[in-house]
Parts: sequence; C-alpha cells; structure tokens
Amino acid sequence: MKQSLLVHESPAIVHMVTPFLKSGGYEVTCVENGKAALQNVTGLKYDILVTSLNIPKMNGLELIENIRLRNNCIPVVILSDTESIETAVEAMRIGADDFVSEKIENPGKTLLFVIERAVQLKRAERRLQIYESNLPICMHCKKIRYKRERKKYTWVSIEEYFNQKISGIDFSHGICPECINKYYAEETRHVPVNEHAYSA
Repeated sequence: MKQSLLVHESPAIVHMVTPFLKSGGYEVTCVENGKAALQNVTGLKYDILVTSLNIPKMNGLELIENIRLRNNCIPVVILSDTESIETAVEAMRIGADDFVSEKIENPGKTLLFVIERAVQLKRAERRLQIYESNLPICMHCKKIRYKRERKKYTWVSIEEYFNQKISGIDFSHGICPECINKYYAEETRHVPVNEHAYSA
C-alpha cells in the first residue's frame, strides 16, 4: 500500500481528509507538528507528504525547506486555509509541488486529485534525472541519442539536445588551448595562446 504523511494541526481537517487518502490507496500516518513530520520523513519512506502551513514547533514553510535539504524526491502538497498568495508562492518556491485551499468545496476530493498529479510529475522528474545522468553519447562525434516526437530516436548535437530540453539556452562556441595546439599547430606556432581569448 502507498504511504502518506499528513501533517495538520486541526483534528477536524485530519478526520475529513483521511478517508479520501485511504480511498486513493494510501495508508495515512498523521502527526501534529513539523518536528515530528521531519523525523518521520528522515526515517521512513513516504509516497506523498501533505502539510498545513500553520503547524506548531516548525511551520509548514520551515518543514518544506528542511525536507528539501534531505529529500528532493518526495512530493509535497500544501493543504491550508491561508488566503495569502505571497505565502502560497513562497511555499512553491522553496519546494512544495502543489497547493490546495481548505476553503474550497470538497477539499478532500480535490486534494486526492492534486496528490496523484504531484506523484506522477515527481516520478517523471526522477526518470528524467536518471536518464540524463546516463546520456547515450557517440564516442566519436559526441552526438546524443534523443527521442523525438512519435517515439523515434535520432542523434543530435549537444546544442540541439539542450535546446529541446530547456528553451532559451545560448551556446558560445570557442576553442580551448589544447585543441588549438592539436588542430591549428602550424597556424599558431608563433602566436601566444591565451586560454581566455578563444570563445565567441
């Protein structure tokens, strides 16, 4: 069974949310404060963490920040009654994956939907990290094997690969002193090499 950690100061909210988590196949562990939550996350493996922002001993923002220092894999969803957009944005900035307001109609059902989405996104993120830590690179031309649309593989340059992954990257092409000596030895025989001067 999937494991969830629910951190909330309100027994009423815990009582309301727990059946929805169980209906989604989650075994629910409940704690009332941030320090207890951090100890649980450090010692045990959870598939999802749901936390309020107003928990005692260590508030929700502090909890998220501390968790991300130790574990960047567990999905974190905020369940809070805050009306502050700034607080919600700050929670996302420091590592929360999503946010659900307690004041909406049927927050338990919405929470379960958001949890499943966060879990799927985190799983995809981990797969991408694993894949990119083992890039298939040609030993001669250094092109990268990359899956395009329609699941077809092709070999692309490093520049094209990163442009596909992260838009907005610009590459400045240059040549290092070792390659100058290797490929342009005759042309640069009498020219002093400055290792900082060969980037475009």
